[in-house]
Amino acid sequence: MPRLKLLLVLVPTLLAGCALRQSRGIYRLSEINSQYFLLSPDAATSQGDHQTLRIPRSRTGENPKGGPAIDCSIKGPWFSFYPAPRNEPQWIAETPSAAAWEKSSGAIDMKDQWQSFERALHQVQQRQCFASRDEYLSAQQRIAASLSAPAADTLFYRYAYGPGGYIDLAPGMQLRIERDFFSSHSSGQPRPADYQGTTITNYEISGNAESGTALKLLGVEKRSTALTTPGSTSSDASLATQFAAAPRLRLFLLNLVVSDNVKNPAILIGASTKEGLNEATHTIESDPGISCNSLLRWQVTCALFDGLVTVSPMLEVVVNGKPTYIPIGSRLWFIIPRVTNSQQATLTRTLRVERRFQGRLVGIKIAANSDELSQLLLFGGDRISWSKTVEAKK
Repeated sequence: MPRLKLLLVLVPTLLAGCALRQSRGIYRLSEINSQYFLLSPDAATSQGDHQTLRIPRSRTGENPKGGPAIDCSIKGPWFSFYPAPRNEPQWIAETPSAAAWEKSSGAIDMKDQWQSFERALHQVQQRQCFASRDEYLSAQQRIAASLSAPAADTLFYRYAYGPGGYIDLAPGMQLRIERDFFSSHSSGQPRPADYQGTTITNYEISGNAESGTALKLLGVEKRSTALTTPGSTSSDASLATQFAAAPRLRLFLLNLVVSDNVKNPAILIGASTKEGLNEATHTIESDPGISCNSLLRWQVTCALFDGLVTVSPMLEVVVNGKPTYIPIGSRLWFIIPRVTNSQQATLTRTLRVERRFQGRLVGIKIAANSDELSQLLLFGGDRISWSKTVEAKK
């Protein structure tokens, strides 16, 4: 009997310890002074204005050709990166805590700070501080995944999706090209009576972050009126071949310049490195109406989607065990069903959201109310589930 009593005492203690460890290994949506932040699992390392993470390192940073040691450090006011002391085989990265991020709001452009840090990290890679390009990319992605950033900005740090009007295509996405055809089309608004149909061309984005991405044609669907069949645009279906040698892909979305009544079409560019994309990006940003011929000097592959066409990057998420593609920018509120008041309690109790972190799925702690459900932007690979007894309102 004394042994049984001892076990009964120990079990709750062990369970409490497990719960504590698990609480540190989750994402958490948190409101700080009326602004929502998505705290990463690394937020538990926060001390003051910074959170710190350690990243495995293949070598200790001596000059591989002999001579003085290479400077492999980045010291910035918000983002820092440097070798661990005493030649430990680790990198140390420091990023802003959510509290520091909130305090700097309105005074510091953190997106600009992040892009400056990315450029500095690339310079560290050019100094041969990393044992391989894979190690450099792995460190870059690890740091991006650790950020405890404003919830509204999370797609920028994951996919570069934000103020620039572009997005970096990543494995797990699909690219959808929807083109409308009319029997007569001029610079003016096409007439509904002249509509012939639509083609929808779908690509899978395959590969991985280290080796790069590749386009795989999934198929072309034609939707026509009863009397006509839409034409075809062979360029829409030949992107996989055109971009075969360009493992880094960036899509500039359709942009409407209201002041000049100008529509700048979507542009897809590809390069061998992200730095090559950035060089071409600066040119496009200075001249949004640029042509692909004007980008040849940057050694990028380019496709311009002119005409009545919409190009949409789609993210794959898993909803109740079923893979589903949603437009980038979709929020959790878009995914969950609208339910009756009597079902709301069941939905709240059983709703689960998981996201990949360091190669494994971790939970996202979120209150199942309309405020928080509308704040969480979904990433590719997210898993969302709820009880099968909950049915959407008809």
